[in-house]
Amino acid sequence: MPFTRAGTRPSAVTPLALLVAMVVTAACATGDAERSRRSAEVADLHGQFAEAKKNQDAASRERARLAEQVKAIDAQQAFVLVETKAVRQELDQLQREVGQLASALRELRLAVEDLERRAAAPPAASPAVAAKPGSGGAREASPEKLYASAMASFRSEDYAPAVLEFSELVDRFPQHPLASNSQYWIGEASYRQRDFRQALVEFQKLVDGYPQSAQMPEALLKLGLCHRALKDTAAARESFERVMKSYPGTNAASQARALLSQLGAQGRSAR
Repeated sequence: MPFTRAGTRPSAVTPLALLVAMVVTAACATGDAERSRRSAEVADLHGQFAEAKKNQDAASRERARLAEQVKAIDAQQAFVLVETKAVRQELDQLQREVGQLASALRELRLAVEDLERRAAAPPAASPAVAAKPGSGGAREASPEKLYASAMASFRSEDYAPAVLEFSELVDRFPQHPLASNSQYWIGEASYRQRDFRQALVEFQKLVDGYPQSAQMPEALLKLGLCHRALKDTAAARESFERVMKSYPGTNAASQARALLSQLGAQGRSAR
């Protein structure tokens, strides 16, 4: 084979160089295509991630909105539960008084029978000496008789005579065990007639005059309800907190806790 002056073989080297160049060029082209494909995939993944993040944020906002709705529904349910508990507790309290009322009613029945016998008998004194309603004979009524008669009027929703008899019991027998109960029912009569300002006065009399009364938790709870009805949220909150602090574990404390939660929910919705 002929050689050049430099001792090389140009006819063999040149094709090899061309082949190497072609391979390198092809490899570069393949690498560029792979990089472009991968860049496209990365960009697509970034787009998917951004869309997923957007959907996640929207879901979080919707979850927060639904949570607020659930809180509002819970507050409404708590209010209904409080009212139901109040009625149930009142019924329980009335049942506890059945024994006292039964004895008082028996005494009243005996008194009526005695009056009927006296009415059937010939008068022993001149008519001028006969007892008049609201005078001597009425003043002889025992605390039990007054309480039974007042409760009968109260249950018939005849609140005016009930309050008069409850008040007479409190005035005449302030230290009797039924006196604090009577004061509570005086306040309750005003509350049921939606005279919340007068109810405040009457319930406060029980709180101030009978601090050891079994009616204290209920009286404090009703004070809070009266304040709430009169739009005095701060005073209502104070009364409910006092019930929870002073009488934990009572039905009144449970109701006060639910009412406090409701006040908080109302405050947030107002904002």
